[in-house]
Amino acid sequence: MARLLVLAIVQLVVVCVAGSGHSWEPVDEDIDIMALIDDEPEGIAMIQRDARLTAAAAAGCGDDNCPEAGMRDSEYSMCHPEATGSPVDVRGIVFARCFRQMPTLMAASSTSAADTVAGDATGLLLIEHLNLNVLSTQVALEFYEALGCCRDARRPMNKTLHSNCGSLTQFHTPSPENEAYIAGDGAQTWRGHVELLYDSLDSLQAAATRVAQLREKAEFQGTSLAVGDWNDEQQGLWASDAYGNKFALRVASNGVAAAMSVGIRPGTEDCKVLGIGSVTLQVPPGTAERGAKFYAELLGFSMTREPGAWALLGGPQSAQRLRLEEHAGCSGQELGEHLAIYIQDFDACFERLLQRGLIWVNPRFVHLDKSTNLDEARKYNCFRFKDIVDLETGEKLFELEHEVRSTGHKSCPLRTVS
Repeated sequence: MARLLVLAIVQLVVVCVAGSGHSWEPVDEDIDIMALIDDEPEGIAMIQRDARLTAAAAAGCGDDNCPEAGMRDSEYSMCHPEATGSPVDVRGIVFARCFRQMPTLMAASSTSAADTVAGDATGLLLIEHLNLNVLSTQVALEFYEALGCCRDARRPMNKTLHSNCGSLTQFHTPSPENEAYIAGDGAQTWRGHVELLYDSLDSLQAAATRVAQLREKAEFQGTSLAVGDWNDEQQGLWASDAYGNKFALRVASNGVAAAMSVGIRPGTEDCKVLGIGSVTLQVPPGTAERGAKFYAELLGFSMTREPGAWALLGGPQSAQRLRLEEHAGCSGQELGEHLAIYIQDFDACFERLLQRGLIWVNPRFVHLDKSTNLDEARKYNCFRFKDIVDLETGEKLFELEHEVRSTGHKSCPLRTVS
C-alpha cells in the first residue's frame, strides 16, 4: 500500500510538472513531504528523481536552459496563476499544488477523470462548447472543417451540427434546417472573439490557408469570411466566418497543448486543432471586474487581471479562460447564444445561484433540461442561468446564457470510460 501511495505521488507530480512546461528541482516543500510520509524515505527519493527526469524529458532537456523555461509570462500564469517569483519558487509552488491534489488522484478509481484533471474542489473544469445559430449547416460545416474541426459523425445531418474542436471542445451551430425560426431571426454573432489553439505554426498556417480558399466558393462570396496575416506582436492571426464571428488562431505552449489533449470524445482523432483556449465576451464599461467577482464567488472560478480585461481561469490544468472585456456601446444583452461549461462543486453552485433567484429554464431546450430545483439539476446533470449581477446591489451587469454541466453529464468528454 505504501508503494502504491508513492507511485501515485510520482504520477501526479510528473503530470503537473510536465504540464507546467518547466523542469523541476528539489525545494523546501520536500521537508513537508518527508514529515507527512516519514516512513518512506526511499520513496521520496524516487519521487524527486523520477519527477526531475520525467519533467526534463518532457521538456526535451535537463536544465534551466531549456526553451520551455522561456515560456511567455502570460502563458505560464495562465497554466499556474498562483505561481510568482523566482524560477525555483515557481517550481516549489507547482510541486506543492500537485501534492495537495494527491487525494483526488488516489480516488480516481471511483471518480471521473475530470476531477483528476482539474485538481481543485471548486472551479471551472471545462469551457466545452459555444452554441451559435447559423443560416446554413453546409456553410458552417465547411468553415469549421477549414479551421481544423471535424463533424461529430454520431449525429445525423438533419440534427444540429456539432463540430468537434479537438478532443474536449465543440461548436454547436443550429440552422433553419433544424429550427425553422432561425431563418427569420438570422445568424448569431458572438459578442467578442474565440481563441483557437494549434499544436504548431504549420498547423495554424494550414488552417488559415484552408479558410482563405473558401473565398473561392460561391456560398462564401459576399459574406464576412476573412483571414488576416500573421501578427508577430499578437503571435497569431485573425479569421472570421460568414456571419462575422471572430477567431484568434494561436499556437499553444507545450504545457497547454498537453492539457488540451486529454479528452476522450469519440471521432476527434482527425481534428487538426487542439481546442478552444479562451472565449472573450464584450461587456458594458464598468462591469468586467464586478462580473469576474460574480464567477469567483458563486462558481468558484479563479479570477485575474489581464491587459484590457478580467479573466476567469479554468479548464484542464487551467489552460482555458473566459475573458470579460469592457467595450464602449455594449449593452450586455444576450442574443440567444450560449456557452456550455463543466464545473466542480455542482450542487453548491446551483444552490448559491438559486438563492439569488438566478436559475433559469430556457424554453428552447426543455427537451434537454429544465432544472428548477436541486433534484432536477442532479437528474439532468445540468442547469442554466443567464444574468450576471453585482453581488452587493443585485444590479444586472450583463447577460449570457450558461449551460452548466456536472461531470455526470452523458456528454462529458472528461469522464473515464471503459
